[in-house]
Amino acid sequence: MPPRASPLLLLRRFCTRPPRRGHPKLPALLDILTSPPTSSTPLSLALSRAFPSPSDDFPLRTLPRLLPLLPSPLLSLRFLLWRLIPSSPPPSPHALSSLATSLPDLSSSVPLLLSSSPQPLPLPHYALLLSISAHAGVFPASLAVLHHMRSFGLVPDAACFHHALRAADSASDVSDVLEIMAGSGASPTVPVIVTAVHKLAAAGSFESARRLIDKMPEFGCVPNAVVYTAMLDGMCSYGDVDDAVRLIEEMEGSGLGANCAPNIVTYTCLVKCLCGNGRVAEALAVLDRMAGRGVVPNGVFVRTLVQGICTERRVTEAYGVVERVVGDGGISSGQCYNVLLICLWRVGMTAEAEGLAQRMMKKGVQLTPAAGSSMVRELCVRKRFLDACHWLGMMEENGVLCDSDVYGTLLLGLCEEGHVHEASALGRKVVEREIHIEASCAERSVELLKQYGDDELASHLLGLKQDAEGLSL
Repeated sequence: MPPRASPLLLLRRFCTRPPRRGHPKLPALLDILTSPPTSSTPLSLALSRAFPSPSDDFPLRTLPRLLPLLPSPLLSLRFLLWRLIPSSPPPSPHALSSLATSLPDLSSSVPLLLSSSPQPLPLPHYALLLSISAHAGVFPASLAVLHHMRSFGLVPDAACFHHALRAADSASDVSDVLEIMAGSGASPTVPVIVTAVHKLAAAGSFESARRLIDKMPEFGCVPNAVVYTAMLDGMCSYGDVDDAVRLIEEMEGSGLGANCAPNIVTYTCLVKCLCGNGRVAEALAVLDRMAGRGVVPNGVFVRTLVQGICTERRVTEAYGVVERVVGDGGISSGQCYNVLLICLWRVGMTAEAEGLAQRMMKKGVQLTPAAGSSMVRELCVRKRFLDACHWLGMMEENGVLCDSDVYGTLLLGLCEEGHVHEASALGRKVVEREIHIEASCAERSVELLKQYGDDELASHLLGLKQDAEGLSL
């Protein structure tokens, strides 16, 4: 086995990225992070002395852009743990996802952080590391955290094991987590089992997934439709459609128990799998299957089925599904036709989509903001900016307001194509409604409007620009 590099050598390897400027506190922070550590003043204490109000000095929303500016992944991680003190509320899933994306080399920096920690970390920090590793999909980091906790006799709770399983890439990864769990004396909960079953099935280990389900009563858990749906979805991810069909037939039988009967989520997973493998006729037959069992379609199911049919450009069948679902009274015609409209645009059936939109508006079926926004975006992609402007105006007359990004994209397109009158009218509308648009669109539109001589509108638009994430450092 080759000799392990020392933590100091690894830190030097990590310190090769030249820092960029951009945060008002960055120079002071870099001074502390790059100063030689001393035993009397650990890094966390030095940070606390320099920044007594971490949440004010480094707002959570700025961290995803700040962390990559720091001199090494290890120091980025140490700074983050200091910033997210154990007593602070845990970040939202969206914030955790952004943080995970902005932290480089987690597979190396997390083990290095743990190996340089002679004392156990606060329990919330372990949970935070596991959650970030799960969002990043870095299983070695998750495994290192579990081993570090075990070395200090700490028993992770079910949430920790759940996070670790979410990062698992293979059946052996799942086995590693379950072995640590068994060695810690902890019993898996239903969410832990569901995640483990899905991961095993997605890796093709169907027998292992089934054995785990069969052992659920030993853990005080009762097998149900949720865990079998997880297995079915894993089979679909693995690409074994036939086994997925056989499993749902088994769930429809009485052998697994009444609480294991397939529900709307199960059938949605099956339809997505069938459509994704070109088996549209079988996907259409699922509607009859559901009707026979009294399972009512919902919006997600209809969207999944209609999108799969539209992908095959089988428009007649798509209309048939919509008419059937509407006729059964489960979902409104407006909801169904808006779903169909979005799907037609996504698969590039422009003429059919525009025809449907016209028929909907004539019959008083109002477009949803999602459908209207999708329509304008697709027209902009095709550089049909005047048509997009026309449709946007018609939708606004009917009370449909599109997403803010639509206005920025359309405004820039009109400016670039030299449609000055339409661009000015849309720009004034954006200013009147204070619609914030992405910075790059705003800056380019302002530049062009100035060339056209509309300096006043350009200056107003500058006040409405936002960066790509809607944040400012």
